Amino acid sequence: MSYLELACRLLLVTVFATAVAGKIASRPAWRAFVDSLNRMDAVPARLLQPAAWASLAAEIAISLLLVVPGRIFGAAGFVLAIGLLGSFTVAITSAIRRGKNAPCRCFGASVTPLGWSHVFRNSGLMALAALGLTAALSGGPIEVAPAVVAAATGVVVGLLVTRLDDLLALFRTP
Repeated sequence: MSYLELACRLLLVTVFATAVAGKIASRPAWRAFVDSLNRMDAVPARLLQPAAWASLAAEIAISLLLVVPGRIFGAAGFVLAIGLLGSFTVAITSAIRRGKNAPCRCFGASVTPLGWSHVFRNSGLMALAALGLTAALSGGPIEVAPAVVAAATGVVVGLLVTRLDDLLALFRTP
């Protein structure tokens, strides 16, 4: 496993595990997530619950696949992440273009409306997943000390990504 693969794995695990935790933290958190899907008008009303559960299951699967060592698990996790992030990006872009003012409930209780920053964030995450996939497929041994730095970098950047809405709010003018 390369340093790049390790950093990408931990960044994405941090992002998706945080997303899972935000959705299942409580019944109101889950209902708020489902409501945000409804307000996005991304799927028909009869498919809201199945779509929400499928999203949650995919986020859990990505997290698990990326924490298990091994090239095949890593590659599968990165491919699934690219697919899920691509689906989210299409849905968010469509909602923005149709003027839907749904809050971003990606990581829990945010009330920030979906915007282009969410599309750019997801695009960046897809690019990192593609880099991780490339690294996973190429393989190679790593040393412990640089691996610790790569792992820490992945976790810290992942945490920053999950708080992107809050960080951007610091720079917005009222």
